[in-house]
Amino acid sequence: MRVKSNELSGIRDIACPYCKGSISVSVNCMSIPCLHCNKHINVQEIISPSEKRRISLIGQRKIRCFKCDREIFTDEKAQAVTCQHCYNRNDLSDHKVKTLLGVNLETYGTLHLKKRGIIEISSIRVGNAVVQGRIKGDVYARGTVEIQKNGEVYGMMTCRKLIVNKGGTFSGKVKMLNSETN
Repeated sequence: MRVKSNELSGIRDIACPYCKGSISVSVNCMSIPCLHCNKHINVQEIISPSEKRRISLIGQRKIRCFKCDREIFTDEKAQAVTCQHCYNRNDLSDHKVKTLLGVNLETYGTLHLKKRGIIEISSIRVGNAVVQGRIKGDVYARGTVEIQKNGEVYGMMTCRKLIVNKGGTFSGKVKMLNSETN
């Protein structure tokens, strides 16, 4: 009697990185939704982890994708990174803005709104913000928002640290992020 092991038949048992549920997959399978939690699993990364993951993360920047909110790594000096999970392009550069109307802004860099500058959009998602002009819209900053003299922000603000300098104006609601939130 001949017994095939899972390894010889091309089947591997893996654990879902999210829920730790056990799944049997073909060694040729590239990706699959988890049968337990329905999250996408990169099977090849689990079966044979890439060199990128083995390299020390010194000099690396860890961010969360704006679209799928999954953790991704990039070089400290990169200006943009494409998410390997959903292929969304995530901007990492700083922006100096005079006027921005009707277009949402997403960057992990710093937004510098110049003096007498105007931003009127529904959503601003940035790493940090320095406001010398006027913003009408919701601001989500993973770090600090500083409203300088003559700077104005009207809308919902979410950030770790809010600084309103003398002569600056903030009108709206604020939600403070704790230090563990990415």
